[in-house]
Amino acid sequence: MASLRFRSGGWDLRYRERDGSERTERFRGGSQRRPPESALDRKAEVEMELRRGRYVPRERREVRFADYYAPWAAARQISASRRYTDDQRAEKHVLPHWGDWPICDIRPSDIDDWVAQLARSMGPQSVRACYGLLRGPLRRAVKDRIIDDPCIDIALPKLPSLRKNFDDVLTAQEVDRLVAAIVDPDPRYAALKTNGRYEALVFMGAWLGPRWNEAIGLRVCDINPLRKEVTFGRVVVNQNGSTTFMEAMSKTEDSRTVPVPAPVMDRLLAHLEEYRPHATREDFVFTSNRGTNVLRGTFSRDVLRKAVVRAGLEGRRVTWLTLRHTAASLMFDAGLTIFEVQQRLGHRSPTLTAEIYTHLMRERFEEGRAKLESYMSTSRNARDGCKADQATLSAVARRWERQERK
Repeated sequence: MASLRFRSGGWDLRYRERDGSERTERFRGGSQRRPPESALDRKAEVEMELRRGRYVPRERREVRFADYYAPWAAARQISASRRYTDDQRAEKHVLPHWGDWPICDIRPSDIDDWVAQLARSMGPQSVRACYGLLRGPLRRAVKDRIIDDPCIDIALPKLPSLRKNFDDVLTAQEVDRLVAAIVDPDPRYAALKTNGRYEALVFMGAWLGPRWNEAIGLRVCDINPLRKEVTFGRVVVNQNGSTTFMEAMSKTEDSRTVPVPAPVMDRLLAHLEEYRPHATREDFVFTSNRGTNVLRGTFSRDVLRKAVVRAGLEGRRVTWLTLRHTAASLMFDAGLTIFEVQQRLGHRSPTLTAEIYTHLMRERFEEGRAKLESYMSTSRNARDGCKADQATLSAVARRWERQERK
């Protein structure tokens, strides 16, 4: 399958690829009677790879990472906003480091060192996103049998816990105070029609919990006053700084219709009447006073932060995500099940909802325990109860509680 021949002070390794094309590799050294060890090793390697159908030309193994990244990135089926963000990360963090590396020379230890370097200057989410842009082309090369997988047991920074507790949300009374504080009482602004422009947006966010891009992508046709329903996710507005992308479907690649309490629907209709009286069915419900899409950074800086101070909530970090978490908390307080909350928030599964909001369900846990105790007391035979007296059990419980605290 492969042959070695001495020519002009060196040895030529000749073989045919599976498609029939002939290739020659040149090795210097050795004598006229015996080839160098490198030529013999390469001959054995080529013959084995050809026999197993795993032969890859050397120039493909040694292709630059940047040259392999380009076709991989072009073939990705992702949204325009995701592509924009990933292109920025690749140009700043991935390609400057790995662009000139032959993909066959990238080792797991090299990736570990790079990840550790990134972790010193950026957060865990960003580090993992950059690592994904490195792993994608390398995994493609592995599938093409060009290289062995170097992405083995890479130590990535731990993500922060998703769980939320009552310190991360607002109460219903605090929501009302925050919404009322959207209006600036300063006489210079009191007469402006745009002074309370975002009251309905904040109120809706705190009770329905849409994502930001779903909220500002809400159109007039997505509101059904007769059925008291709102559909989120048909159109979303993704933003990266001042760059805006209009896209179909939400983060979970679908849309969802949620029932709307009457106070929220009344706020939405009042907003349309005052700020969007001439809007068509396809127009957005929430816009700036210039008719453009609301920018998240501007909204947080000029609306939410100032309203937090006026509402007497200084020291509380209130963002749009806080309003989304608040909506989940209020839904649980109202008695909605975890499956109902999952559907309203647009999570893929109730498992994710439970993982994030377990600590907000403490009252529901206590309510369930009380109900089960009541059922047990009426359905079981009293003679089958625990033989230890209550005083003894209380003492045991206190002793174990003290030990647990230690």
